[in-house]
Amino acid sequence: MNFEITIGEENISILHVAGKILGNASDTFRKAMESQLQTGQDKLVVDLTKVPLIDSSALGAIVTTLKGYQRSGGKLVLLKPQKAVQEVLEVTQLATVIEIYDTEEAARGAFM
Repeated sequence: MNFEITIGEENISILHVAGKILGNASDTFRKAMESQLQTGQDKLVVDLTKVPLIDSSALGAIVTTLKGYQRSGGKLVLLKPQKAVQEVLEVTQLATVIEIYDTEEAARGAFM
């Protein structure tokens, strides 16, 4: 797994992730998400378009980080998970508690 963080218009951070998020990679994934909140960036889009697979530890990282954003008054949304990832989000019902968008424009619009 690798990632890149960009900060765009309206101070919205986008975490672009590529590769499987499994096992120990989940901790790196969580730290990348939390780093934005720790630096005062309270608007985060997690771009999952290049993530073919996640496991339960990655789900835990998303839930933990989502709670942190909510407690601080911030917001975290997901961008276009691949089919297998979307299915995991639906089976675990995480898709009912986190906003998921199909386009970057729509994801950015969630913060307006």
